[in-house]
Amino acid sequence: MPASKTSSSKSPWWLESLLGSLVIIAAVGIAAYVNETAREIVAQGLAYLFTFFSTPFVLETSTAFLGLCIVMFINNRRLEREGDGWVEMEITEPDAAESSAAGQTSAEKASEA
Repeated sequence: MPASKTSSSKSPWWLESLLGSLVIIAAVGIAAYVNETAREIVAQGLAYLFTFFSTPFVLETSTAFLGLCIVMFINNRRLEREGDGWVEMEITEPDAAESSAAGQTSAEKASEA
């Protein structure tokens, strides 16, 4: 089995997205802290989001989708660490001299099995 790559040798592809999201969240938080109108807009927006995501169909669907994403993420990390687990099976054919010495062809041997 080939040696698996360590996670430290790979570049963190998610780091740029995480930092961008944190910057946006921090900017909205600072704006809400400084300005009362921004605070009301953020509070109203969060209330609308909570109301939307707590409706029965959307809550169940989004929870199932989030669970599926978590399972796929964990499986991807495991595959990176352990490898894919494929095994190659070596199949050897018997020599032609051995089969002719026995007096049987390979078709006759296959029909016996």
